[in-house]
Amino acid sequence: MPDLHGRRKVWAAAGALVVLVLAIAGALGSSGPASQAVGVGARDVVVLSVPGLRWQDLEATETPHLDTWLRATALLSVRSMGIETSLTEGYLTLGSGNRVEAPYTDAIEVVGGRCVPALAADATASADDDLNGAEPGSLGAALADAGIATSVFGGDAAIAALMDREGCVGSASATPPTAVPAGVSLVELEGLERTNRAVERTSLLDSFDETIAALSIPDDALVLVVAPSAVDDGAEVVVIGLTDGAGSPSGRSLVSPTTRRADYVTLSDVAPTVLAALDVEVPDAMNGTIIATAAAPGGSAGDRVGHLADLAERVSFRDQAVGPVSVGLVVLVALCGLSALGRRARPARTLAPIAVAYSTLAFLSGLTQYHQLPLGAYVVMLVAAAMVLAGLAVSTCSRWGMAAPVTVLCGLLWLVMVTDVITGGRLQINTPLGYTPTIAGRFQGFGNLSFGLVGAAALATATGLAAWRPSGVRPADPQADPQAGHRRESWWAGFVGSVTLIAVAAPAFGSDVGGTLAVAPSFALLVTLLAGRRVRWRGVIAALVISVGLVGVLALIDLQRPASSRTHLGRFLDRLVHGEGGLILRRKLQGNVTILTGSVWAMLLVVVIVAAAVLSWQRRDRLRAALADRRMVSAFLAASGVMALLGFALNDSGIAVPAAMFTVAVPWLVAVLVPVVERRR
Repeated sequence: MPDLHGRRKVWAAAGALVVLVLAIAGALGSSGPASQAVGVGARDVVVLSVPGLRWQDLEATETPHLDTWLRATALLSVRSMGIETSLTEGYLTLGSGNRVEAPYTDAIEVVGGRCVPALAADATASADDDLNGAEPGSLGAALADAGIATSVFGGDAAIAALMDREGCVGSASATPPTAVPAGVSLVELEGLERTNRAVERTSLLDSFDETIAALSIPDDALVLVVAPSAVDDGAEVVVIGLTDGAGSPSGRSLVSPTTRRADYVTLSDVAPTVLAALDVEVPDAMNGTIIATAAAPGGSAGDRVGHLADLAERVSFRDQAVGPVSVGLVVLVALCGLSALGRRARPARTLAPIAVAYSTLAFLSGLTQYHQLPLGAYVVMLVAAAMVLAGLAVSTCSRWGMAAPVTVLCGLLWLVMVTDVITGGRLQINTPLGYTPTIAGRFQGFGNLSFGLVGAAALATATGLAAWRPSGVRPADPQADPQAGHRRESWWAGFVGSVTLIAVAAPAFGSDVGGTLAVAPSFALLVTLLAGRRVRWRGVIAALVISVGLVGVLALIDLQRPASSRTHLGRFLDRLVHGEGGLILRRKLQGNVTILTGSVWAMLLVVVIVAAAVLSWQRRDRLRAALADRRMVSAFLAASGVMALLGFALNDSGIAVPAAMFTVAVPWLVAVLVPVVERRR
């Protein structure tokens, strides 16, 4: 007879050690790549604005004089408040250090050759309505207060980049200068944003390069090459590069605390960077952060151009693929669920593992050059690969029970996503079910879709592991739910929940406030129910208090870092300390309502949930009988409901959380319940 008690102690000790190591690494680990400040001590700053410039342009066209100023480079996300960023919005965002939506698209009225007071007033009113805390003209006002001159050479919209809060700049001209004046200057080279024709773009770039060659710029100036808006094709990721003195090294990457990811910065980061270089205090209204340089793979600046052009192509392909891939997942899950409710057991059991494998492979495709495939071929290959992986799981795991293959695939999805976020989150960005720099909601950690998937997969994995036979040799079919003593391996659920909580909450990993507040109570409920204990109000309150306390402790640890190293958690606490809690709550509520009422997919999800509820009600007797002796399934449903509700309420685009959870929970429930219902027919 094996020493089961001793074996459990060994496994429990090993699990506790793993959790402890992850907790320490997550709380104290690095918050991003090692970086170095730019432009420190600069007396002058020059912003070369080239609206619509893409890395693909620089890869295809020789621009030696422009390349001189591209010693450190990255992709620039120009996303403002809307789906696409107009040139006026780009300049307003640049000058605010925060996202701003242009109040109108009409011609801009210029007063006295250097002021746009109507634009400044209307942009301020628009920013107040957006609840984003932006104050248009913040950059120009800070420079004026510091006695630093501002000059704009370009179109009327360019004035918005350096204007003060009254809408004025120091001087303005429509033509480029021969010598750049002292202070902060913006030189606009416009035209690329209005055309997609290769011949015209090449001609414009040749002209721009000649103009730049004629510019006299001080050697010790901080020079930023910025594309403040994209070509009118929905591409919101463009060029940014800089040089901070004649001796600055080339071939480096740009990064900021906003992104915590090398090769990515945002347009809102430009204003704080300019002010920091000139030793001017950054206003609180700017939520952008200071850009720094970091080591980059490869050698020369030319190699960087090719790398960033390929990265921009990956971003573009991901944005095209997200629709078809999401539709494919929704179709698989809907067919699986409807087949089960329609008493079509075999199709339901066939589709369940495919649906879970599909999500896992959508993330794992980020390890490949999938963006070089035709879009249709990629989607077909994703479905085919999911069928192969599902078939492999069924052939190897079915001996453990009908539900085992889907449970194992849920475990694989959970393991892939947790491992990925702990090791840097490479699979989270630029994959069809991850996030994208064109939206710029997140660059590190778990996004809303990712959190929904990893949360549901964690609950399914924990419930499945808790159903293992006492010997721990092999997993038992979750259909077999012995009643004797309600003795369960609930510590498995505790282990999975602890690892998930650390991965979601830790500043160096997931850094997800809303996710943390959803995971802790959900797993507390799951462990309680799996242990056969009653849920009491004091336990619920304690779980909520502990969750809030955990977020507070992690945020406080993060807040002790230098401002340039803080993650989302530390910045969130800092804003709360400065009295912006009400603004944050209002913005989250507004975002949720907007997405819920303004998205076809959100409305479709509501329809699907209602349809599933109606069909479940019609089959309530059969489902009640199936769940009567299935405490584990009931526990999973209760914990999933809590996580979905809290995830929806505590995130900006909260409907994405229950939607993503739905795509994992439905296949797992089908795999667990359909065989039981089928036997009892």
